[in-house]
Amino acid sequence: MKNFIFNNYDINIKDIYKYNGNYYFFVNDEKVYIVKYKGKEEYLKKLFDLTNDLYYKNILVNTFILNNRNQFYTMKDDSYIVLMKENNNYTNIELNDLFKFININTSLDSYNIINEWSSEIDTLEQELIEYNKEYSIIQNSIDYFIGIAENAIELMNNYKDLIDINNNSIGHKVSYKLFERNTLYNPFLFIKTNRMYDISNYIKYKFVNNNIDYNEIGDIFRMCNEYEESFLFACLMFPSNYFDLVKKVLIKEESEDKIMFYINRIDKYKDLLVYCKSLVKNNINIKLINWIK
Repeated sequence: MKNFIFNNYDINIKDIYKYNGNYYFFVNDEKVYIVKYKGKEEYLKKLFDLTNDLYYKNILVNTFILNNRNQFYTMKDDSYIVLMKENNNYTNIELNDLFKFININTSLDSYNIINEWSSEIDTLEQELIEYNKEYSIIQNSIDYFIGIAENAIELMNNYKDLIDINNNSIGHKVSYKLFERNTLYNPFLFIKTNRMYDISNYIKYKFVNNNIDYNEIGDIFRMCNEYEESFLFACLMFPSNYFDLVKKVLIKEESEDKIMFYINRIDKYKDLLVYCKSLVKNNINIKLINWIK
């Protein structure tokens, strides 16, 4: 890879590092990620244009490095190789950081959250059929979390005709660890969705880190219309962090005992949902979710 980058980018690399599956190196103390991509060139072009637009708006996302043929990618075998320069390396994420991505015009495909959630549940159920006594913690807890997820989908289905027209912001498809270093500015995590998608993950992030701010949550719900209330509440119900961790366990990237973190906090998280429900007294669809009380 060092020779490949030197031959195509005229960059002489001393060391390549790996962290959480990401490969990177440094040039003059600036961090550069090596991204291997096997999708469509059209998608890369959308990200290239979008990152340039955001950067010139002073939203310091990671940006593409052009190769010595002035192209934003380089082919290697059957993959696109992209070099992404990190332009912002701070780790603390606040609500105002998410607001930077609201009402950003993008040509990314609209994220159909109902289809994504339904597909995720179906895939997990199919994968778990293959196991019998293996992964007992998952087997003993998965039905509970799938039940909640189906409740979230049911709530979102009440507004399925409004999803696409209200997907007017950039969100981030984050993992169960939620907002890690560089997550916010990595364009390969961008999705076109409602502004409440990221905000729901931000609330989960605060909860996981024992830093929940109920006054802040109250302010968030007060800025929502009925659709956004329901979208946000459904996202908070959907146990994305639990499911993401289960997927990591099944491919042996994480140990199963880590799932106990979410199981042991079920009651506390239910308290959070009860509080959020109390903020939307006029939303009939949320009020009909009787188990949250």
